Amino acid sequence: MTPEQFFTVIEQGDLPTATSALEDNPSLTEARNAEGLSPLAVAAYWGRHDLVTLLRERSGQLDLWDAAIVGDAPAVARNVEADPALVTARSPDGFTALHLAAFFGSPETVAVLIEGGADVGAWTSNTFHNQPLHAAVAGSDPETRLTIARMLLDAGAEPSTQQSDGSTPLMSAARHGDETLVDLLVGAGADFTTRDQGGRTAADHAREAGSVELAKKLTPA
Repeated sequence: MTPEQFFTVIEQGDLPTATSALEDNPSLTEARNAEGLSPLAVAAYWGRHDLVTLLRERSGQLDLWDAAIVGDAPAVARNVEADPALVTARSPDGFTALHLAAFFGSPETVAVLIEGGADVGAWTSNTFHNQPLHAAVAGSDPETRLTIARMLLDAGAEPSTQQSDGSTPLMSAARHGDETLVDLLVGAGADFTTRDQGGRTAADHAREAGSVELAKKLTPA
């Protein structure tokens, strides 16, 4: 199986075929796609959790990006200790390790990166043009995203920055209907009057998501 075929198998979520391919050719874990991403990263982006587990088991030492994605804090620490400049570097698709750790939900890895000098205000070098706080609040687990958002804010993250589409972390929290996260961001100074490129405020996002009471809470008196 060629690397290109292997990436297709991963995107399709075909665990049996991926397992067989790795048995025939273990070096496929080291392949990179056209964007420079590893099979593990692609599996994570596609939400193929069983394949992430397989690839992690079959891979050797993880590089910084893959370690941040799977939340392997010791591996992240080893990579940063070996090359401190990596803590502010960008992945092949434009994210810092802190963005990846924040999005995929690893407070331990976020802590290692912040302690290692990661910039909580770093912008991606891709079309998302966002900061780690945007990545954190986009996560799916309410408790984890709250924990990581608090860590980033405590480390100096700005709560009202706008990513490429004009949305703010508060807007994302409103779309989730996550009142606790909204309260955290507002308490940190997030501006609920900011509008995205479509002219919508955080209250509008909450209302569109069906969170009527939260929308009222976010509407200026």
